[in-house]
Amino acid sequence: MMKCIYRVAIFLTLGLLATVVSGEELVVEYQGSGNTTTREFTVKAPWILDWRINSDYNKMISFDLDLIDGTTGVLIGNIKSAKQLGDGVSLFDKGGKYRFRINGSFIRWHLKVKELTAEEAKRYTPR
Repeated sequence: MMKCIYRVAIFLTLGLLATVVSGEELVVEYQGSGNTTTREFTVKAPWILDWRINSDYNKMISFDLDLIDGTTGVLIGNIKSAKQLGDGVSLFDKGGKYRFRINGSFIRWHLKVKELTAEEAKRYTPR
């Protein structure tokens, strides 16, 4: 019984330590379906966009995700265009005020913006 309690205590301590060591911080999260432009968000560099698209269909889906300047409304660029389900992460090295413009057909999308530490950004692997 004591070994079990000891193991649980170690597990909880390591879990809390991992949370404290990680500098990753959720800035904003959006989810929905169809077409929309998100609310403006402010983020510090470096940051990542963690995106995922799901659907009940396998064909005729489309997903276009654009990054928009939050102050001027000017298109900065396309982040992702997809005709199939999937997920991924993109790293950005410039902070600022932004919005996302999503054009989607027959999909549900989920976006998370997270700030990283410089050390985490160095270890980042695109996917």
